[in-house]
Amino acid sequence: MPPTQIGRALRELDIVWIAAHSPQAKGRVERSFQTAQDRLAKGLRVTGAKTLEQANAYLETEFIVWWNDTIAVAPASRDDAHRPLGQQHSLVASLSYVETRQVGNNYTIQVDRQTWQIAREGIRAGLRGADVRVEVRLDGSMAVRFRESYLAVSRCEPPHKASAARRRRKPAAPRTKSRWMENFRLTSPGKTALSVNAVSPRVRGTKPIR
Repeated sequence: MPPTQIGRALRELDIVWIAAHSPQAKGRVERSFQTAQDRLAKGLRVTGAKTLEQANAYLETEFIVWWNDTIAVAPASRDDAHRPLGQQHSLVASLSYVETRQVGNNYTIQVDRQTWQIAREGIRAGLRGADVRVEVRLDGSMAVRFRESYLAVSRCEPPHKASAARRRRKPAAPRTKSRWMENFRLTSPGKTALSVNAVSPRVRGTKPIR
């Protein structure tokens, strides 16, 4: 299975994810989730928080303070284990929603049912038909990367629809009914042969058709 967005971001930032495989670790995680889902929801309801600002204020002033005093466990070592961010790391790129798109023959890609054109200066060998990395950043912007460099893209506007007057068809002229069967009729409902309605002059040397 391909990695999730969180798994991909952790791998790009060289962070090892330690899964909770033991029953003790799983129980600790489930108890933590149960505490947050139960006490946090009730605390927000009692406080009367209805907006995002009010909820964040409750978290900072009451819930996190109670969590650290009641549930949090002091680490065995007070040393800071955080690593500095390396030059090869990019938080903006790693903390994005990433998908892969294939470049078309006209150097365009399809993202969210929209067509994006790669700038002419970004066209290089091997780009046509290749896969590019599309990053949707946290601020809503989008970046397209091919190998180790980013490409400038612009959204293609859909073609203008024809006006209603141009698309409106002229009414078709009434067609005259064909008269080629006026002199023919069915001899009887059970037969399919046609007989001549009008009396034709007898041709010399021939007999009329019965």
